[in-house]
Amino acid sequence: MSDLETRILKLEQVHARQMADLKDAAAGIVDSISPAHLLKSALKDVVQSPELRNTAMNTVIGIGAGLIGGKLYVGNSKNIFRRITGSAIQFLIANFVRKKIPELQRNNQLQSQEN
Repeated sequence: MSDLETRILKLEQVHARQMADLKDAAAGIVDSISPAHLLKSALKDVVQSPELRNTAMNTVIGIGAGLIGGKLYVGNSKNIFRRITGSAIQFLIANFVRKKIPELQRNNQLQSQEN
């Protein structure tokens, strides 16, 4: 085998390794921007940040209260007006509760400090 043929074989091996590395890198990039990974990353940020966790919990509690309030108002009614006003009530209750929770938490902390 000539020196040129040996050099060509080595370059082909280098090329094959580089292509494999490139494919691995591309697979890693695709995996990192997948919706599941992005959601997992966002949830990790929420769990690690106390402020975000509080905000998320307040929002979930507000939405839950709004859903319950809307369901209590609408019930099993087929009336379109009642359903529309039920959605508005649901939105209002959710926002009201979400905004009041921090106040209640502050008042609770003040009361616990006084005792």
